[in-house]
Amino acid sequence: MNNIDYKLEILGEQKTYHPRQEFILPIINSNKKIFEITADNSYGKTFVLNLLAYALEADKLDDERILKSIKESISRYDDETAYGLNYEIDLKLPDNKKLSLSKSTGRGKIIQIDGGSPINHKILHRDLTVIYDVPTNPNERLNAVIKDLGTWNENLRSKTIKIAKYFSDISKEFDSVRNEDKIENLEKETLLTKKHIEDIDKRIQIKESWIFELKIYSNLKNLSLFLEKRLLLESRLVKKQKAFKLLKKPSKIEKKDELKIRNFNNQLAVLEKQFKEIISKLIAEINKDSELEELISDDKAITEYYDFIKNTEINDIIQSDNYVSMQKKYIGSIDYIKDIILRFILEKKNNKSYIIHNSYKDLINLLEELVENEIDHFLKNAISVDSKKLKNSLEAIINDHKVKDYDSLKSFLITGLKPLGGYIIQYMRIQSQLNKENKKKLVDDDGSIYYKTEAEIKEIKQTLKSIKNKFDLICAQCANDLKISDLSRFDSLDKLSALQYNVKQKISNPQLLENLNFSKADIERKLRDLREKIKSLDSDRRLNERALEMEKTKKPSRYNDAQKNKIKSFLHTITLINVNLKSYADLISKIEGGNLSEFTAQEDVKFMELAGKIIAYSMDNKLLRADGDFVNLEFYNMIKQEFHCENGIIIKKDDVSTGLASANYLKQRIENVEGKYVVVLLDEIGNMAQNALDSVISSIKKIENQNRLVMAVFTRPNSNGIKIIEY
Repeated sequence: MNNIDYKLEILGEQKTYHPRQEFILPIINSNKKIFEITADNSYGKTFVLNLLAYALEADKLDDERILKSIKESISRYDDETAYGLNYEIDLKLPDNKKLSLSKSTGRGKIIQIDGGSPINHKILHRDLTVIYDVPTNPNERLNAVIKDLGTWNENLRSKTIKIAKYFSDISKEFDSVRNEDKIENLEKETLLTKKHIEDIDKRIQIKESWIFELKIYSNLKNLSLFLEKRLLLESRLVKKQKAFKLLKKPSKIEKKDELKIRNFNNQLAVLEKQFKEIISKLIAEINKDSELEELISDDKAITEYYDFIKNTEINDIIQSDNYVSMQKKYIGSIDYIKDIILRFILEKKNNKSYIIHNSYKDLINLLEELVENEIDHFLKNAISVDSKKLKNSLEAIINDHKVKDYDSLKSFLITGLKPLGGYIIQYMRIQSQLNKENKKKLVDDDGSIYYKTEAEIKEIKQTLKSIKNKFDLICAQCANDLKISDLSRFDSLDKLSALQYNVKQKISNPQLLENLNFSKADIERKLRDLREKIKSLDSDRRLNERALEMEKTKKPSRYNDAQKNKIKSFLHTITLINVNLKSYADLISKIEGGNLSEFTAQEDVKFMELAGKIIAYSMDNKLLRADGDFVNLEFYNMIKQEFHCENGIIIKKDDVSTGLASANYLKQRIENVEGKYVVVLLDEIGNMAQNALDSVISSIKKIENQNRLVMAVFTRPNSNGIKIIEY
């Protein structure tokens, strides 16, 4: 220690204390590191220990490392309403560095090493350990020795784990020998996987080209439809606008009332358009199938129902004298035609050609899946026919039994016609509201026609705008896909028909046009499957390449077979030791519970015998008897709590010498202490005889010989004045 200075004010007592030079000077001026301070009570012996512990932040240690009562005694100096403590302390560390500890009013504690930046207690306690104890209760001390079996066990386990890891790492090298056969197999698998990926890539490119061709053809068809609709709507718009010019706008109607009437008319125009679109789609579906047309025209009853549907508009139903009867008749006619067509489709599906076509189509799809998953060789072995030849034969059968696809028509009949009834009801409700409003505002028939025509023109314009936007968008796509810069090639039905014909002639798989929507969906599904397959194969390829790379980097083994066996055997043994030490830790935690009579298993009994011998060893295999002589200690019976000594001598735990119990506890604490630097502070060691204290000092000397001891200070009461003993 280079320096110690302090000023302690006890505010309540109105007293101030400074260093007692009789304590401080002998310690400052000595080259020794172990000191015993003896003095009478109230001389401030304990304060010197408390000061050092307070400056070293010992009160911040865990409860397992310092008694709670000592922590409270140290930390009380933080109460600035009761104490004013300032100090400057310099400690010389074993490696000749200087540890400076200081505290002044308004600044708080400062810890520095060699004048460097201040550090906190957590950083200090990483390297420096403080042992501060008051050796009093012998039973507590002996219990602590037993408790610290867990510490010894854990320390030993940590060491064996490190050893096991070292040899485990070595044993892992045994599998790092280069395997040429494995390298050859991995190279073959990698090449096959790459070839498979290339094959699938080609199939993807073919299917993507089909999708592109179908997209162009489908877009051209849509352009024709949109252009046809646009021309039709433009013609209707011209007629409506001409008629509208001849109509006179009703007068004397307030703006808000006019807005209400216009809103009703707009709603009716939208409903009428939606109604017409469904009926137009039904008529178009029938017109494009000659067999359906023939079915309807050949039967007078069916024709009557169909003509009634075609020639009746939604307004006709509403304006009829018997609206309810007219509505039922119209919906009944729709249901009748729907049932006729559905029965027609069912008969078609039961037709032999239809069954042949669909069955062989399914068979082709199954064959394609077998080929894509590379499992078609089983089929080839069974029927002795190549998969490609079989597929070509099946496609020839399908071409001989071509059938129409009625799935989209069936779906439309079942779901697409449902809104008609709702449209009629909505139309009737809104028309009724409009009639009331017209009557209330004195709008005559001419006025009603004016607002109705105005709403129809507005709806036609909105529809026309939407169709034009769609037409322009698809037109741009087609121009881009077909590399056409002259957009005038899309401005007439004839030109579009010519383009469509040219594209159709270039389609590589014309069969796809038989059912355009189904073909596109089917190809896209297969593309998704192929891309997922590519991902899976690419993942396998990367794994193979990684495994190949790792295998090629392996080196020949550094150990022969005999050495490997020895290492494996030792690793097995050390692993078992670790397992046992883990079991010991569980058992020790139960032992600390106190009730040892429950441990009757042979393994537990043997362990406690071993633990008893460890306790005896920690006490230097010596026990101080009442006559002052040592007796050789063989083991401690943990269940009966007895010390078994030489010549059959048995001593109960409660009869053990107080001083020796304390000494043995302190010895094991000191000898098991960790840290780069160690400070030992022991208060009131008067219950230990000199021979017991000497055994504690010998343990401290071991720390000093390891060049880890900073300082050790003991206090002992002495009524014959102050005395400082150096060791």
